[in-house]
Amino acid sequence: MPIEFRDLSFTYNLKSPLQSPALKGIDLLLEDHAFIAIVGRTGSGKSTLIQMINALLSPTRGYVDVNGFINHPAKKEKMPKRLTAAEKAKFKTEQKRIYQKHTSKDIKALRKKVGLVFQFPEYQLFEDSVEKDVSFGPKNFGMKKEEALKVAHEALLRVGLDESFFQRSPFELSGGEKRKVAIAGILATSPDILVVDEPTAGLDPAAAKETMTLFKKIEENGTGIILVTHDMDLVASYAEKVVVMENGEVEKVCTPSELFGQDLTRYSLQNPHIFDFALRLEKKGLDIDTSNMRNVDDLANAIIRSKKNG
Repeated sequence: MPIEFRDLSFTYNLKSPLQSPALKGIDLLLEDHAFIAIVGRTGSGKSTLIQMINALLSPTRGYVDVNGFINHPAKKEKMPKRLTAAEKAKFKTEQKRIYQKHTSKDIKALRKKVGLVFQFPEYQLFEDSVEKDVSFGPKNFGMKKEEALKVAHEALLRVGLDESFFQRSPFELSGGEKRKVAIAGILATSPDILVVDEPTAGLDPAAAKETMTLFKKIEENGTGIILVTHDMDLVASYAEKVVVMENGEVEKVCTPSELFGQDLTRYSLQNPHIFDFALRLEKKGLDIDTSNMRNVDDLANAIIRSKKNG
């Protein structure tokens, strides 16, 4: 399910003394069934952008098209002056296409397709048992209780929580287990796209790796993943494409290997640890191929090749 942003802008507190532009004229196409990372400094517009995808926010100007659902500004754009008859006709046709009237049913359908996992999603848990919490989403989308519980159990097993967790209170679980419950709650609605905002924040290294491995498996099974992160090690290990944001604009769209090695400090980012280590080895005289380097195994293989060729 591709997502297309066209001339998308958003300003918080519009037309007030506190107004603050967050997004500025974004044109971007996110492909179907891909693992995409959105990176940038704090305040660059990443979290605002992803809230446009499932209509938690509406643009100030422009639109985002999610498989035919167009999230547009509340007010129609005024027709520019001095247009020819043909240009006026084209403008009216485009405005009619963009400014669809959305019912609550339409928005609910969109949010079923696009699952959004906020930073620290475990804070959104509220039911007295794990299975009730996970089945809440499917029931909210119209599924009967018995079917919703079945789907919830399948989602919990999918994230690695077995039957012993079903009846437990989510508030008795560890931080990593709570996060799995929250993710299962999104997966239970069978989204086409899963948007995750800093999913490893606050997790220990083992839990963080387990969480990202889960997202990779979800992507391999056909669900697109959009990852918002500051962690370039995650980008190196999992992302197929990177969207770099700066000051509310899309600075560049590239592969991880195309991004690494550049001066990322201008975005308040750092190269992945393995890439920095490879560059240090190059300075020591080893000819290291850093293209498509994602993890420690790739680095080890590059060192072996360098030794053989040397």
